[in-house]
Amino acid sequence: MSKDISIDCIPHLNAWRWGVPLVSIVSMLLLWIFDANTQVFLALNHATSLLSDTFWSHVTVIADMVAILLILPFCGRRPQVVWHFFVAALFAILWTQSLKSPLGVMRPPAVLDMSQFHTIGNLFLGNAFPSGHTTTIFVIVGVLCLQRFPFVIKLGLLTLAILIGVSRIACGVHWPLDVLGGAFGGWLAAVAGAWVSSRYPIGLSDNFQRVAAVLLLSIAIWVIFRDTEEFATTIPFQILLALIAVGTSASGLIRLFGNKG
Repeated sequence: MSKDISIDCIPHLNAWRWGVPLVSIVSMLLLWIFDANTQVFLALNHATSLLSDTFWSHVTVIADMVAILLILPFCGRRPQVVWHFFVAALFAILWTQSLKSPLGVMRPPAVLDMSQFHTIGNLFLGNAFPSGHTTTIFVIVGVLCLQRFPFVIKLGLLTLAILIGVSRIACGVHWPLDVLGGAFGGWLAAVAGAWVSSRYPIGLSDNFQRVAAVLLLSIAIWVIFRDTEEFATTIPFQILLALIAVGTSASGLIRLFGNKG
């Protein structure tokens, strides 16, 4: 089936579609050509340390919450957005999992003297490229920015995505190349997801949408009741985000599960 059902997506030749991956790949090439990955990491890590660890830990955990916070409210309201997200997520998983272990890029704590930079949270040593947190936020923001939403909303979402990417450098666990790689792959996953989901609309059925909603709701419930040691001070914030996501989704979920058609 070739009919394009994603009527709310922006035109193919649009800055919102190609701008992020273009800027990301050019920036990656410049870092590689000038061998500036370490220098830029140290500069950004030192600059971000001017803000508190509490601030950056709260920013970085948003990536763990972003699917339920930004996608769950579309359940029962915009099925094409939900379907687009799940297809794009598959491409994003393929991007990260096909590169992390095979490349085996070591993270800053495994390469640099710990006295050279600031760290927040658990220290990870391997499988740096690409950043999983950055890929996650950019695939979801990419899905939403490919829709016909107001410019100010897209700008806010993109700013949030950039901030979360920078937080991975602030935490001292990713290089700039890792973050740019996550932005590049995550956004292209959203672009690929738009193409596939518009041509194969099998995920628009009520049954799939209900399964998707249950999955996202399960994640929200897990967040509320889970016990975690990393970034423990952010647990109330994460629970608040989960409750907001469920609350803003209530009317759509009632409509979705009340629809017997």
